Amino acid sequence: MVGMADGADLLVAQSALDLGLHVDAVLPMPLAEYAEDFDAAALVRLRSLLRHSNVRSVELSLSPRARGTAVPPGAAARDALYANLTAHLVRCSSLLLALWDGRMSSRPGGTADTVLRYLGMRTAAQVADGEITFVDATGDPEPASQLAYWIPAARNDDDEALTLARPCFLSAAGDDVLQRHYDMPSQLQHELAALNHYNQEYQQLAADGNLDLGESLLATLPQHGPLADRVMLEQIDAQYGKADALAVYYQKRSDRLFLSFSLMAFAMGLAYLIYEKFTETRLLLFFYAIILLSGLGLYHLLRDKRWFAKHLIYRVLAETIRVKFYLRIAEADRLVDAAEVISLSGVDQFHGFSWIRHALKSAELVERRPDPAGTSTTPQEVDRVWIENQGNYFASKVVRLERSHRHGTRLRTTLLVVIALVILALFFLHEHLSGRVLGIGIPLRNMLTFLMGFAAVLLGVWELHQNKMATRELLWQYRNQLNHFSRARTQLSRISARDRRIEVLAELGKDSLMESYLWTIHRYHREHTPPTS
Repeated sequence: MVGMADGADLLVAQSALDLGLHVDAVLPMPLAEYAEDFDAAALVRLRSLLRHSNVRSVELSLSPRARGTAVPPGAAARDALYANLTAHLVRCSSLLLALWDGRMSSRPGGTADTVLRYLGMRTAAQVADGEITFVDATGDPEPASQLAYWIPAARNDDDEALTLARPCFLSAAGDDVLQRHYDMPSQLQHELAALNHYNQEYQQLAADGNLDLGESLLATLPQHGPLADRVMLEQIDAQYGKADALAVYYQKRSDRLFLSFSLMAFAMGLAYLIYEKFTETRLLLFFYAIILLSGLGLYHLLRDKRWFAKHLIYRVLAETIRVKFYLRIAEADRLVDAAEVISLSGVDQFHGFSWIRHALKSAELVERRPDPAGTSTTPQEVDRVWIENQGNYFASKVVRLERSHRHGTRLRTTLLVVIALVILALFFLHEHLSGRVLGIGIPLRNMLTFLMGFAAVLLGVWELHQNKMATRELLWQYRNQLNHFSRARTQLSRISARDRRIEVLAELGKDSLMESYLWTIHRYHREHTPPTS
């Protein structure tokens, strides 16, 4: 992603194209206006690059709020457009590449302003001033730190001699202090390796035909939807489909694994009861040992495959992209920072989750330009494709899980009653039961104690499976999600003001994301406990 300014930007864009990469050429204003900042030769280079088949050109516009602010014409207006470009690069980039002389500049949207804002050292309201101090880092930056890769480069119009340092990574160490990391920080290495593995895994499984085609978010949109955004929405939809397909793939495997462990635990309990109450054959002990060792061996063999963790990671990614997709349609995406919500929930602190912030950048898209054809999605369509559809989905899930919960409660109650009745029979009819033998040669007392143990084992295995699957937490999440969507539906039915509707939808997006993350945390805490325990 390149701002396409004359000089370093065009050089980097050309280098990327020479390497076979695709380039998003992000112009701070319409090309006809942007051309005023180029001389004749540079403008020819710019237009040539924009015509390249691997270049997608995007012309930014100011946000509706910024457009509503009185900005005087002239230099101030152009500064506002360049500052908007910086805001877009900061929001949409997971790693910033800066060809920079390392000097402070007060120019809005300049290289210094972009680097400092990307690293969190400045805000849009602050003016870059003072001097920058560079220090060599003594260790890795904090895990959540933003990183920029700095290639020291003198400006063309710089008459002063500049001693250039080696290229390095930069992280913030204070208001005007930057740390230099000459080796890639280990956290970034792990995150990029995980991102690369995610893409390769999808390509391999898709090529082998092992992935089911997931739902398309675009299929829920009206065909005349926001045409100006359709290409970008297709980009989000493709990323959602990838994450959703992988989440479903690993969910099926982890669910089957949990079920097999539950069946193993039940078989072990049943073998022990038969051995204890009916026959002390060594074959049962051998059977018991085989199941126990097989369960432990299977657990340790498959633990490194992390099917369960991958299911959770990819589900978090898919659900976050889904919410960002609908927020984009509702024009509320700028009010919801998914990375901030993830950080507040703490889910990114778990092993293997931090890399998804890089993948989520694909859902951070440019500001929508006004659509002269008037094809923007109406508020009613937003209500239908997101509020109604998701509300109905969660309502059906709540009904199904509540029915399953009632069945489970009845099963639990029945088993407890059976256990209680057997205990009472053994307590009050002890003398009567002594010496009684069934027709198959089994003492009645042993049969009753077997029945009591069988009910206890069945109850224990059921509770173990339900606890591992976090079904109670899933029901709580769906109930809370349904409440959020129902409340938003009620609020939107009473609101006509566009800005207020956008705020309601933004709050809905945050609440929905947080519910998904909290359920993920509940499930993740149970990952490292062997199901056979």
